[in-house]
Formats: sequence, structure tokens, C-alpha cells
Amino acid sequence: MSVNVVEYMSKLQDEGLEAIKQTQEASLAWMNSWREFTKEFSDKPGTMPTFENIPSPTQFVEMSFGFADRFLELRKSFTMKVAEMMSETQKRAEANFKAATPSQPAPNQPMPNRPPSK
Repeated sequence: MSVNVVEYMSKLQDEGLEAIKQTQEASLAWMNSWREFTKEFSDKPGTMPTFENIPSPTQFVEMSFGFADRFLELRKSFTMKVAEMMSETQKRAEANFKAATPSQPAPNQPMPNRPPSK
């Protein structure tokens, strides 16, 4: 088996940069939403915006825990995928190790394809 290290490293770097780019774009979108929300404060200092559809304390708790549930499910899904990858890697490594290790005969048993010792 041959591995092109330059190609492999380039692929890893490209994937890492793409992930960072997506995270940065999401952060910029969130910052823009916040900027739009606070725009009225800077456009009209001293005024208070009108708030609509304010959740009740119970709704606020439900929303908060709903977010936490979704976040934990996302983390669980990610962690399970990592665990599955590690399990597969471990199984492959064990299989490769067993295939590379010559089997040893039981004590006092002749080696295969060899006459018994005298």
C-alpha cells in the first residue's frame, strides 16, 4: 500500500479550512442578526424598542431546555461517530496484528511441517 503524504495532508488542511470557514460564516451571520436587533438603540438613543411575543417564564424554560436537548443530541451524535471510528480502527489494528503474528504451537507440540524432535 502506498500513501501520498502530500496529497493526504493537503486534503486534511482543505477540510479543516472549510470547517473553520463555515464556523466563521455562522458567527458573522449571528453578529449581523445581533447588529440588526440593536440598530434601533443606536439610531434612536434613549428609546426603547417594542418587544413582541415575549415568552412566559415557563415558555422560556422550555425553550432553554429544548436548546440544551438539541445541543446534547448533537454532541452525542458526534461522540458516537468518533467512538464508532475508534472501534473500527481498533478492530482493524487487532486483525492486522493477528495476521502479522505467526501462530505459536501449544507447548510440547511439533511445529507444523516439521518432523517431531527426538
